[in-house]
Amino acid sequence: MASRTLSVAWLLNEITQGRLVLPDLQRDFVWQEDQIRLLFDTIMRGYPFGGLLIWNTQFLEVPYREFVHDFRSGQTFATRVKPKNEQRLMVLDGQQRLQSLYIALHGTYDGKRLYFNVTSGPYSMPASSDEDDSDTVGTGRNYRFEFWRDDETNKPRRLLRVADIASWPLRQVDRYIDLVISDIPLDGSDADVARSNMRLLRQVLMENLVPIETIDDEIINADQARTIQEILEIFVRVNSGGTRLSRSDLMFSLIKSRDVGARQAFDTLVADIDPSHTLGIDKDFVIKGLLTVTDRPPTFDVENVQRYWDEMNEKFEIFSAALRATVDFCRDPDVGIRAAWFLSPTNTLLPLIYYLSCRPRCSVPDGQRQSLTALLYFLLFNRFVNSEARIRYLREEFQRHPGEPVPLDALLQVIETRQKYHAINTSAGMLGRNIPLALNLVQPEAARETLSWQSEPQIDHIFPQAAYRPKYGDLVDDIGNLSYLGRLRNIRKNDEPPREYFRDTSDSQLHDQFLISDRSMLAEEHFADFVEQRRSMIVDKVKAILGR
Repeated sequence: MASRTLSVAWLLNEITQGRLVLPDLQRDFVWQEDQIRLLFDTIMRGYPFGGLLIWNTQFLEVPYREFVHDFRSGQTFATRVKPKNEQRLMVLDGQQRLQSLYIALHGTYDGKRLYFNVTSGPYSMPASSDEDDSDTVGTGRNYRFEFWRDDETNKPRRLLRVADIASWPLRQVDRYIDLVISDIPLDGSDADVARSNMRLLRQVLMENLVPIETIDDEIINADQARTIQEILEIFVRVNSGGTRLSRSDLMFSLIKSRDVGARQAFDTLVADIDPSHTLGIDKDFVIKGLLTVTDRPPTFDVENVQRYWDEMNEKFEIFSAALRATVDFCRDPDVGIRAAWFLSPTNTLLPLIYYLSCRPRCSVPDGQRQSLTALLYFLLFNRFVNSEARIRYLREEFQRHPGEPVPLDALLQVIETRQKYHAINTSAGMLGRNIPLALNLVQPEAARETLSWQSEPQIDHIFPQAAYRPKYGDLVDDIGNLSYLGRLRNIRKNDEPPREYFRDTSDSQLHDQFLISDRSMLAEEHFADFVEQRRSMIVDKVKAILGR
């Protein structure tokens, strides 16, 4: 491998010209704003930037993608193919740093540009009482870099766009610096610090400070070039620091090296199913789901994916349809998963996806809705699907009943056999393991995702805990005394006794929305009987929904 030292400016110019790109086996850009800001502080302080590993792909046909100019969270990336004998360098190690630099000097992050506080840094004066000085790391003051939209009018005058400082013509730098200091305006030590900072920022961008190692830089023909598989092995080994690669990251890199369209297919599916990133449906889940519906070990192992990728690829459309059908099923009114946080662990969906992937058109048979609903909830209440082995056990039970109705009893027997503490029939004890999920079943109108904090569902004690805990102890926390209530209503309620709080609530609302059948039971002297009665009503309602 050839070694040399290059400048940030040179590297970014190569990116701008399309000569330095990313192999499609790279993961997505994952750095946050704070990491980018800290990177620039690191560079300004003269700390080691870290080396980059580059791959000369001249003699190979390689899928690639370009660096992102305007980054937005959740965006997908288009993949191209570099033909043989076309010169392009690809970044194997250092993507996050280079992408951060490129955004800062040439683009935007969620519509914002990077600005530099020209009077900040280790040698600046302490902040005045009206200036925020919370942006410190380790010892000494930071060089302060901040993301702002250009149209924001409340930016401090000492903030200057990093891209502007970098673009000043060399022969006119002093003139531009003087104009900035005059425009802010600054004088005395502040002016000296600003002048020094702007020169330093340009210096660290222009000087050859970045160590580069280039693979295949000196080869002269295709026979000497490393193969894609060799590069993947190098990629796996070098990407062990920084924001760590998980095993699924490595598997996804392998998939992309085998199938150019995999990135777009995975990204589109994830964006369609979980656009707000609340369900936990990500590329990791898709890989595990594909292995599950392919009847292969759902084990996070590079060799496993390499061995079975062709079969996984053939099943992608079926898996996609089954995943969509499963999520829709969970959201149906009679199933009642109204908020993403109830689906924990997310792997609980995999047995249902497997079952539907074996059904015609991946559809839920009308006669199997209650059995499938019961399976979903018993898996959730037991938090059963927490390992790859348990996915296999459930899948094997489905395989024993091909084309048959949901084998609910046999599947619950798997839970009973494989988990020491379990529940396979509705009971107060089972519901108490996951009170939010239980109340979600019996208060369908209250347990939901909301657009405002005022309506956000919170679990509330009907008889206030502060007043009743000293006498009744843990009975106060029994599910019979718990209910969903909107956050603002809960705040207003405070410790008001239930007879007062429910004074203007009709009897039908009490029964339908809160499972309170007798208003007289809200008296203090009936507390214990109230909890027992309401607990029994909750258990009976869940039994009716789940059928057992």
